[in-house]
Amino acid sequence: MNFPFFFLFRNQKKKMSSPPKLVQRRDTLVEHYSHHADEHGKISLQRIVVVSIDPSSAEYVVNWALDNYIRPDSDLIVLVHVRVLEIPMAPYVDTTGYMDDVAEERREESHSLLKSWATQLWHKKIACKAISMIGDPKQEIVRKVTEIHADTLIMGSRNLGTFKRTFLGSVSDHCVHHAPCTVVIAKPPTPDDEEKESRRKSLLQRITSSS
Repeated sequence: MNFPFFFLFRNQKKKMSSPPKLVQRRDTLVEHYSHHADEHGKISLQRIVVVSIDPSSAEYVVNWALDNYIRPDSDLIVLVHVRVLEIPMAPYVDTTGYMDDVAEERREESHSLLKSWATQLWHKKIACKAISMIGDPKQEIVRKVTEIHADTLIMGSRNLGTFKRTFLGSVSDHCVHHAPCTVVIAKPPTPDDEEKESRRKSLLQRITSSS
């Protein structure tokens, strides 16, 4: 009567004692633009700034970083995008071909997004790298800023509702609590923000013209 239990126990113990599998990281360096060396052959970069983007946040996050934070002469900007591959849950269905197609489509979208913004930074003579990654955005972003010893992480906010934030969690919240560097959250612009910016520019023009 005890044999089945003993057999099951031994199987469980064997599984538990097996060495853990190493997780293969699949980071792709999509673009790399560097500063030209000075007359002494040195490139003076003082900060590493990681800017996390996705199709919905890239424009306002990069523009905010350019307007408010980035120092073109001394910063290395590392653009990162994490693509998530969702596995369909249909049982007894071979989804190998489907997953290959989806993976290739997501890869092309990620690389295109990163190349587009990296090129814009290059035209502004800002040193930058663009890295595409696969996995859980929370874990991958924190891993990357830790790996490259980033000084600052700049990212957007998805504006999750209370329900989604409670059960799904927020990528930005996770990074704020776990990233080993300063984390800056850029919020999406609103009509009120545009009006305030217009008033600010108008006021600055008046001050400049009267001085």
